[in-house]
Amino acid sequence: MAASGKSVYRVRQIVAHDVAVIAEVKDGEIFGGRMRETRDPRIILGGVDSFWLVSGEKKESKLAINREEVSLPAFVASISRTATSIRASSMFDLQKTANGSSEPGKLDAVSFSAATRLCVGYAATAGDGRDVLSELSKGTLEIPLETAVSAIKVGADDWLTSDFESSSSGRHRLRLPSLRSVPVSRLENRPETISLPHGLVVFVAQPKWSEPRAADLRPEEEVLHSVEGWISRLKSLVALPDGAGSMDASTLLRLIADRTVSDEEKSELAVLSGHLAGRSELSEILPSILGSAHEFREKLAAFEASEKTRLRTEIEGQLRREMEAESTRLATMRSELSECEMRLAAAAHREGLLKAETEKLDETLRQRIESAAGGMIEASVRETSIIREEVARLRDEMAQMAAPAVAPPIIEPAVAREQTKPEVTPVRLTASETQRQTTLKELAVATGLTAAQISTVLATSTQAVPVLVGNEASSAAIDIATAIAGEAAAVVFCDPTKVSLADLLIDEQSGLQAAINDCRNHPDTLGAVALCNLTSGPCEYWLPQIVEMRRVGRLPRNLAVIASAAADGSRISVPNAALRHLFPLLPSNTSRPGTAAFAGTWPVTTEPDQERMGEAVGMLVDRGLEGSSMQNAARAMARTPSWVNIPDLVEIFITHSEWLAAVTAGKDHQYNEYFRNIEG
Repeated sequence: MAASGKSVYRVRQIVAHDVAVIAEVKDGEIFGGRMRETRDPRIILGGVDSFWLVSGEKKESKLAINREEVSLPAFVASISRTATSIRASSMFDLQKTANGSSEPGKLDAVSFSAATRLCVGYAATAGDGRDVLSELSKGTLEIPLETAVSAIKVGADDWLTSDFESSSSGRHRLRLPSLRSVPVSRLENRPETISLPHGLVVFVAQPKWSEPRAADLRPEEEVLHSVEGWISRLKSLVALPDGAGSMDASTLLRLIADRTVSDEEKSELAVLSGHLAGRSELSEILPSILGSAHEFREKLAAFEASEKTRLRTEIEGQLRREMEAESTRLATMRSELSECEMRLAAAAHREGLLKAETEKLDETLRQRIESAAGGMIEASVRETSIIREEVARLRDEMAQMAAPAVAPPIIEPAVAREQTKPEVTPVRLTASETQRQTTLKELAVATGLTAAQISTVLATSTQAVPVLVGNEASSAAIDIATAIAGEAAAVVFCDPTKVSLADLLIDEQSGLQAAINDCRNHPDTLGAVALCNLTSGPCEYWLPQIVEMRRVGRLPRNLAVIASAAADGSRISVPNAALRHLFPLLPSNTSRPGTAAFAGTWPVTTEPDQERMGEAVGMLVDRGLEGSSMQNAARAMARTPSWVNIPDLVEIFITHSEWLAAVTAGKDHQYNEYFRNIEG
């Protein structure tokens, strides 16, 4: 066999303990292929008559071994009595070239990159396997192979893979006492095989055997004789009345065996139960035997009662599990229905707000269109009158040009010179470091926030939107905005009528547009706007716009936005798209009367303190914060005053990170009550 560069070789002889003479094996020929020599240790350890599937054959130099090291060929008649008997058999006749090439150095030497030992089976070439079983039982089965076989075929598809052994004389014997129950297996795959003379079968691929099953391999005559004996024995036990019905012979036979046979005979009955089940004599004997047995009737009644109890318990358990599963599913559906109703109510509420705002916007647009149309009409009338006056003037000038020229009197006009006063630009005072520290402490007392929280508000107000939550949050946000920007600070109260950024800008009382212009005119100082009661209106339509436009420079980057969220009243939930821009802060202390005075404008801090930033990064990493969240938090902490402790700031930013994670995962958090599921 040679396929895909692979060949099958059989070890012919071991020479000088480290050289093997091998012969290629072909289908139907035991020594019909090429002969080689090899020093492959795997093949040498396999021994004589081992079969190998090899690949990667490579020629080597001729082997040179001293004559003293060369052992005599295994096929010389004078070696041993066993060799003489083997040589006398025709199955061991070798070619003339084989005996003449037993010494190393006369054959080509080869090596192999891969060598796999193959399994060898034995299948009788004649008969149906009865002779093989008979010889196995007697211990006289001879297989022409010096190594043990892995399987012996004992039927059409049945193989014996265990429970047999070989003697030193080459004969194989069955270890079981009889053929009544022999474990046999079948091939579950179809491995490629090579059939050799004298019943040898070489499995080129690894065979896959099924699980062993017990089989009765006795001759049919012996089985029938045993069955007839048991039937006669049963007839002698009891005489059945006429008209006995037919019953399952195997079951009845086992019940009878418990009373009428010994332990040694039970194995015989287990094998014969299948044979006895088809005999009509049992249907006449067994019903009477079982009907007269009081113990059998009691056992049968007890078995029926236990089965009823078991079935009742299983059915009740199954019903209980199904009811629990249905109850859980019903609770889930109710929860989903409740959530859908809440969403529907919120959608209806928002729809009402949007409808009212749309009507208001339509009315505003109509008025503006009417105003614009009136202005255009007035402008058109003015332009028409100007054109008419110009035409009349041109006519007068043409008439004067046609009249005789009269020298006009010389008039010396008196030119009045106005004394222009220089425009006075107000001076903007900048708060010193000491004044800013005093302002922070005063804000902490007035708002109930700690100094670290106030510093966090100022450090994050130009990047995100810090939100103060609680009943007095609006006053705190206004105090902080006016403390850093003075009268230039804008104060915007959110309500359902403000649904866009344009609505916020046209509110002249809030001063948002003026604060934006002031920030553009003074880019080195902080401007401030307080967004009070953020959840009183639909902030999702304009809050992300403010943050993103400030990030790209369409709004001044020095515009600090400080918001507040109340805890009562009619409020609107904030969606996740807007929540990710918020930085909630809950006052840890009780606010006190008073506020912080405006001491001057605050400069914009652009370059963070590298030393504080390194300290902040180390603490944040130790607390498990990584990625962009850690970098943003570290930069914000590095912009805080040097007298604020970094550990106090770390706790604030860790709490914010946990809240953002809870919002993303849809989990519960202490801040959720101020922003989510609050529609009234």
